[in-house]
Amino acid sequence: MIRLKKLLTELKEQDIQQLLDKIQNNEFRFFDQGDNGRVYEIDGEDKLFKITTESDEFDIASTIVGRYSEFSTFIPVYYVNEKKMLYIMSKADRLNVNDTINIEQFMKLYKQYARDMGGEVSIFDYLDAEGGRENNQEVISFIRALQTDIGKMDNLSGDLALDLDFKTDNVMRWQGRLVLIDW
Repeated sequence: MIRLKKLLTELKEQDIQQLLDKIQNNEFRFFDQGDNGRVYEIDGEDKLFKITTESDEFDIASTIVGRYSEFSTFIPVYYVNEKKMLYIMSKADRLNVNDTINIEQFMKLYKQYARDMGGEVSIFDYLDAEGGRENNQEVISFIRALQTDIGKMDNLSGDLALDLDFKTDNVMRWQGRLVLIDW
């Protein structure tokens, strides 16, 4: 039996083609800019596309494309174009004030831990050592799930846990859940 949640996160080929047609016809507008690229909102859709200059970021998008049920801590990615370093993803909602405070508190404690350890530690190293005792439980659960999702990405080179761009600006809500929108 196909779950409703799975159906909601999949796009049919004709839906993807419609999005690509809108992109081809310049039916989009600038939405935001990150460290590695620009994000555009597709007119009349709840989808965005990003053109990135970072190959590692694109590799992650290529790994998670069409696999939201398996990589649920990342915003769903529906399409990738390697030649253009472009990917289409869902549009998420900004964090509320409490979410922002909770993630910033986590980051403050993580950065202090990293200084105490002398540098190269990941957010997961911090959680493993400190257990997240002083952090919001939803944030801790999200980061633990993110750690599991990253562990499934064995096809990627490098140390993604250390290179992950985890910060408040890169976490949003999609369908009520915390998701990473930039990595």
